[in-house]
Amino acid sequence: MAKSHDSHLASDPRAESPADRLLEDSWGERKRRSGHRELVVELTAAALFLAVAIPLALPTLSTRPLDAELVVLLVGLYALVAGAIAFPVGAGYLVPTYTVLVPMLLLLPPPVVPLLAAAGGVVAGLARMATRRAHFQHVLFSIPNAWYALGPTLVLMSAGTHHGSLVMAGVYLAAFLAGCLADLITSTLREAGALMVAPKIQLLVTAQVWLIDGCVAPLGLLLALAARHDHAALLMVLPLGTLLLVLQRDRTQRIVQAQERLELALTDSLTRLGNRRKLASDLIERIEMATHANPLVLMVFDLDGFKAYNDTFGHMAGDALLARMGAKLDHIARPAGVAYRLGGDEFCVLLPAQPDEVPAAMARIADALREDGERFSIEASGGAVLLPHEANSPEYALQLADQRMYLRKSSRAPSVAREQTRDVLVRIMQAKQPGLTDHTSHVSRLAVAVARRLELDGEQVDEVARAADLHDIGKVGIPDAILEKPGALDAGEWELVRQHTLLGERILSAASALRPVARIVRSSHERWDGRGYPDGLAGVAIPLAARIVAVCDAYDAMVSDRCYRAALSPAAAREELVQEAGRQFDPEVVEIVLDALRELGQEAVSGPSQPPVAEPSTA
Repeated sequence: MAKSHDSHLASDPRAESPADRLLEDSWGERKRRSGHRELVVELTAAALFLAVAIPLALPTLSTRPLDAELVVLLVGLYALVAGAIAFPVGAGYLVPTYTVLVPMLLLLPPPVVPLLAAAGGVVAGLARMATRRAHFQHVLFSIPNAWYALGPTLVLMSAGTHHGSLVMAGVYLAAFLAGCLADLITSTLREAGALMVAPKIQLLVTAQVWLIDGCVAPLGLLLALAARHDHAALLMVLPLGTLLLVLQRDRTQRIVQAQERLELALTDSLTRLGNRRKLASDLIERIEMATHANPLVLMVFDLDGFKAYNDTFGHMAGDALLARMGAKLDHIARPAGVAYRLGGDEFCVLLPAQPDEVPAAMARIADALREDGERFSIEASGGAVLLPHEANSPEYALQLADQRMYLRKSSRAPSVAREQTRDVLVRIMQAKQPGLTDHTSHVSRLAVAVARRLELDGEQVDEVARAADLHDIGKVGIPDAILEKPGALDAGEWELVRQHTLLGERILSAASALRPVARIVRSSHERWDGRGYPDGLAGVAIPLAARIVAVCDAYDAMVSDRCYRAALSPAAAREELVQEAGRQFDPEVVEIVLDALRELGQEAVSGPSQPPVAEPSTA
């Protein structure tokens, strides 16, 4: 794999060993409550264990009395070792219980040992739960931890009674190997089912466990031989366990310190998400596991408007915004995905997804990275790459995602400029005539509903909305005396009013991003029969967006109070639209407007407003 893309790939502080990498990845999850999948797997393993261990022990328990004191002593010692000593390894812990399991197997009837080992694990779990070091579900998980005891139990039951040290040595070795095999099979199945740990990695972890078990099992054998003459010899487990406890605490402390250093190297200090180095490391590992049947999607996002926010509100507010967005992103990405902050205002998410799920996932993530306020609007531009379909190396995947993100960002720039310019113009209208903005917002809602029913594309719908919002912008140049005149206007005053569409076009054309909207505003008072202004256009020569705005504008004007007349009822206004269809208005647009009004309800698209000028038309 190429190593030249970024220096952080070469300076990855994480361990190279897969087993140690698994330990690093699982360290922060050790105190969490188990997920649903893990709970199901572990409870199933516990139920299967009991289904095997109980029938195995019942014949012996019903025919042979057990030494109760010896049972209590061994179970207590097993619980003490299992509850106090735990060496972190892989995604779990190594507990040196062979120091007690071997005496159990040699001093008690072997068929009862697996059940007693499980009992010892439960007692240890209850003690940890009482000291708030474990949850109750972890107590239940201690039952399937006793699966490994079934291996040596079955070997000893099959071997029967033998004489001669050489033969017994072979039996003991076979029993130990059977325990190792049982441990490998059960732990591999449980870890793969609950935590998705690859069997190859689990084998490496289990090999470490076998090495330690191989060292402590002979000590258990010596204790068992001594305890045949005096059960008090079993108490020698205590000093041995104390020594192991000291070693375990030292190892755990070293891992904690290393984990803290690792988290500093791989974690963004502001958001607590993984950083670019962590992403590169995860990509190296997960891209090799991704398949066409089970792909991953890499999504890179960059915030639009963050620099302006920082400049306006200051860097402390900017940091707080990034921290909030990081928390939202982490919540959206979990549990299947992982979120990262790559630096500045750039974020990333890596999660499993099928090709048809990518657009919806992109939309969810983009929504988490959106915030709006009175003086700001933050959105995110993103790019996505499907792995391994489109890239099979981390370097190319990041490069391709960046390219797509910046392409999207550049294509959004005109839209952002339009939005900002529109906001400025609307505020100018509001300062000039507050009633104008109420009117235009009602017209805009209805116009958008009509445009969508006409199946216009997203850009066209956006233009209709902007034109509806700004179709009266030219009236800022009309004197208030004319706009607020309660009586009829004379010919000179009407000539001045008719200039507002041209003035609106000139105002909007000053912003290049709004020039398509300017052309719509110019034609928003043309008539279907050609008797409108300023160009006398007729029929389909009038832009469709202008025809939509004209009908919606007329309806809202009719149902609103004017300074020269009271509002019409919605029913009367709809009847007026029907009468003017084919004369003032496009008949098809009128029909769709009526449908939209029936579905939306008149209250959803209009309300009390007072546009101040009456048009010299039937409507």
